[in-house]
Amino acid sequence: MNIRTLLQKGKLENIKQEMERMKLNILGLSEVRWKGAGKITSGGHEIIYSGGTESEKGVGIIVDQTVIKAIKGYWALSDRVLLVKIAGKPVDLNIIQVYAPTANSNDEDLDKFYNELDTAKTQCKSQYPLIIMGDFNAKVGTEKVDDIVGKHGLGIRNERGEKLIEWCQTNNIIVGNNHDFNNLQGENGHGKTLVTRPETR
Repeated sequence: MNIRTLLQKGKLENIKQEMERMKLNILGLSEVRWKGAGKITSGGHEIIYSGGTESEKGVGIIVDQTVIKAIKGYWALSDRVLLVKIAGKPVDLNIIQVYAPTANSNDEDLDKFYNELDTAKTQCKSQYPLIIMGDFNAKVGTEKVDDIVGKHGLGIRNERGEKLIEWCQTNNIIVGNNHDFNNLQGENGHGKTLVTRPETR
């Protein structure tokens, strides 16, 4: 979820209420705009965040009290990439939350982002499920691409969408919110990583 900012008074409370309403245990946050990195507890929820030196960009993951004790650790790579490891049964779960550069940014910023994403992915054991979620500022469109992109996308594929698809192909990753859920379960069961919500919102 791109929340625009968590600096606004009452915004965190609204997010927690929305999680409870939708019965969500884990929610990824983009554009948090908190400085530095760390974690805080608020009303039965824990927020793990990764920001920069300025109140801009920033990513976070908020979990409810059923997940807090299962957090094994986190790695705040930058104000665009955060890795959280969660203990689970029968296997652990890795989650990477991202906030990709916008279309107005330069190629160097985009390359840096994908390098950071590669670094985070290398910290995840291949036998454990990996979910990459957040705002990729990309449109992958509706045209199917192998098992990577399904037919349930939005809009017309753009240059950033092409870049994302290329990265997914290289890393054997599927774009989760473009697939039929029943088919997606089968594909992910064969060891493919999910990347979810790449579309610009």
